[in-house]
Amino acid sequence: MKKWRVLLGFGSETGQSKSIAQGMVDIASDQHQICAEVFDLDEVDKQFKLEEEPIMVIVTSSTGDGEPPSNASKFWRKIRREKNPQYLSHMKYTVLGLGDTNYSNFCNCGRVLDRRFEELGATRFYPSAWADDAVGLDLTIEPWLEGLWPALKETLSKIGNPTEASINNLSESVTQLNLTSENKPTVERQISSSNKFKSDIDNITYSSNLAELTILTLPPKPQHSLLINLIESSEDKNLPSSDIHYHHSILTRRECLTNTDAIKSVMSVDLQLSEDEFMFEAGDAVKIVCANDDNEVHLLLKRLGWLDKASHQLDISISPDNTKKSAKIPAHIPPLCSLQYALTNCIDIRLSPRKNILRLFVDCTSDEDEKRRLEELCSKEGSEIYIKYILEEHLSILDILNHFPSCKPDIAILIEFLPALMPRFYSICSSPLDDTRRITFVYSVLKFEPLNGRTYERFGVCTNWLNKIDIGTKVSIQTRISQHFRLPLTLDTPLIMIGPGTGVAPFIGFLEHLNLSLKSIDGFDVNNLNTWLFYGCRHRQHDFLFEEQIQMYQQMNVLKHFFIAASREENYPFRYVQDQLKANGNELANLIYNRNAIIYVCGDIKVMVRDVRETIAHLLQEHF
Repeated sequence: MKKWRVLLGFGSETGQSKSIAQGMVDIASDQHQICAEVFDLDEVDKQFKLEEEPIMVIVTSSTGDGEPPSNASKFWRKIRREKNPQYLSHMKYTVLGLGDTNYSNFCNCGRVLDRRFEELGATRFYPSAWADDAVGLDLTIEPWLEGLWPALKETLSKIGNPTEASINNLSESVTQLNLTSENKPTVERQISSSNKFKSDIDNITYSSNLAELTILTLPPKPQHSLLINLIESSEDKNLPSSDIHYHHSILTRRECLTNTDAIKSVMSVDLQLSEDEFMFEAGDAVKIVCANDDNEVHLLLKRLGWLDKASHQLDISISPDNTKKSAKIPAHIPPLCSLQYALTNCIDIRLSPRKNILRLFVDCTSDEDEKRRLEELCSKEGSEIYIKYILEEHLSILDILNHFPSCKPDIAILIEFLPALMPRFYSICSSPLDDTRRITFVYSVLKFEPLNGRTYERFGVCTNWLNKIDIGTKVSIQTRISQHFRLPLTLDTPLIMIGPGTGVAPFIGFLEHLNLSLKSIDGFDVNNLNTWLFYGCRHRQHDFLFEEQIQMYQQMNVLKHFFIAASREENYPFRYVQDQLKANGNELANLIYNRNAIIYVCGDIKVMVRDVRETIAHLLQEHF
């Protein structure tokens, strides 16, 4: 019997695209009798060859300024360099892009892949879609998936005489596909008259509109591919393996930039690099490898009843019952590390759990009311409440477990299905012209109170870790090179820099770089610089960051125009950077239109950047 193979490739920087792709594999197998094999896009020419694939589905996010994720860059280079316009003429494809409309290059990686596939002759068998994290990814993903499977089945039914290369390792014949039945997983329950969660106000544990439904549509339950055992051992196997992609540094300085009256503390830190080959430029960001909070890990172990197993070693292998060819032992968990080490250093226990995790929790819950509510939260009908009460409030895995005390998941669920703990990005605010082996960056100390469904006090994962480690601690880092957030080649190009709060950090690096560059250029007059900095804080006396450096660059004439907003000062006319932009609207519009000024914006992407973009657009319309 000839077998068919559907290729599913993902590009993922934080693990979100990977989680979605793996969930799609389960849906394909459980509900639609389709075998989909999932691979990193960069496994092209190793695990799959594009010229031999009849059908491909791509799920990808973007990173940085819209660049491909780290595990999709090789794939993009390959198809970008391909010269044959008929290279993919044999292929049917579709793309699901993940992004955030608060960023200017929304879903850029997915869009350029979609366009490039078309340019190389591939045919889109189903409309590509762009999921927006600003409003909730699932609002796009769920209806897109619902239409994907019928389209995929129809495409498979029309493909004839597959080549032997495209047949290898396939698992389902087209004749076995059920083209009429959608086989949606539904659960039917009696309405509970004594629901212990019943409330006059909707919240994480109760929604009046869902409580009356007798049928819910659930996602498929993810299939285990790993076998996980705990081994008692006195050996210390908690040292992480060396990662050639990261560089070693040492924390040499940590200083608070705000005074005691500031609402939020801001810290400045220096990292001393131990390797000469670490390269960065002003405008780049640095990835910081961090760890979860020890107390939060303790609370999770205690809630799950695993405190006595915290020091046990994890023995992870591929299950003998596994049917997924793409199954792998998680690379982010070192061999035979302890359970506590894995939860502290390898697994993201703070990220809000996706619906596939909630679906697994349903079968681990004994209380019927709790089981019902978990079904609602992970159901298609419950998409809006899932976004409202879990994603928007940033509930963690521990929050969910605390709300549903009869839920007792086993260790395998957390180890296999929770995502890897990812490095955090921070803008570098120093110049390599000053010291190529020192990096400076700043961060706000984030604190989240136990409100709106959050069941315990917590701090930002990386900022809390940076606050707690001792001076002299080793820190693993990696740069994220920015292709566009760069100083221009010509120093007399007007620069309009907009950065309230810690968003000012990269511009301090810009100013330092300009100052040091001037010293190495004979004959350049500092008066030819045309630099504008718009900065905002809450109160100039409490949290004016880099005040001394800014004043110094003003005195040196490196910073020509400086404007500050203060959102919490009474009787101060400029509350937000937008107010200062409007006050200088005519000059700014002239610089943009007639001098090709470059506008840099750094800060809160969800509110500030959008408002700044709208303000600048209005200024250009008003003055020209």
